[in-house]
Amino acid sequence: MPDALAKHGSTCGPAHPILIVDDEPSLRDILSQILEGYDITTAPNGIEAIEILGRQRVDVVITDLMMPQVDGFAVLVTAKRTNPATDVLVLTGYPSLENERKCRALGCYEILAKPFAVTAIRAAVDQCVKKRYPESFA
Repeated sequence: MPDALAKHGSTCGPAHPILIVDDEPSLRDILSQILEGYDITTAPNGIEAIEILGRQRVDVVITDLMMPQVDGFAVLVTAKRTNPATDVLVLTGYPSLENERKCRALGCYEILAKPFAVTAIRAAVDQCVKKRYPESFA
């Protein structure tokens, strides 16, 4: 496993794997804290995210849209091709109607503009997991 990846164990309930992809280390850390209780894996770029998607099951992907080399669109496409049931949340500091349309056409579950509300991220992930594993929230 590359040094740039971080793995955080689940602190409660069954493990639901979440992949966080962002080139900003502080944002990966913040999202990991917000999503405490989930089985979190982080990747600093799209290249490593795609490698992770090829080798492990992920229920939800949270990806930045604009990253060097491999962008969030490629991560979104790979996640949906690898497992169509995987929900993908896209974060962007550059919201536009064109990007939103493209993300939706590629199967994105939700698009959130940066800066985002902490409650919005947690609620979106909880909603994705709840629709797939309703017994986890019983």
